[in-house]
Amino acid sequence: MSELATTATEHSTDSQGPSVWILEAGEDYEGGSVKGVYTDRDLAADDFLDLVRDLARYSTLDVDRSGEDPSTGDLYVHGGCDWIQLTRYSVTTRRQLR
Repeated sequence: MSELATTATEHSTDSQGPSVWILEAGEDYEGGSVKGVYTDRDLAADDFLDLVRDLARYSTLDVDRSGEDPSTGDLYVHGGCDWIQLTRYSVTTRRQLR
């Protein structure tokens, strides 16, 4: 958990503009759904880990791929046909539209 918190501070939104973190889960070829929207990655970390834990517990998730994109801080877990991802998206503000 401390690794997530440490990494989150490395991906400051100051240089990249305002953003939100979107937590999604789903199945390959079936689509997915948004599980939460957060103002920063630290706020989403516990929910991300809870989803992974629940999926592993109830669906016998066998993780075949997981990791972090070093340039964005995005997180992902994939096992069988199930996936969970936490992705940063830029937000357009009124000031940017002027």
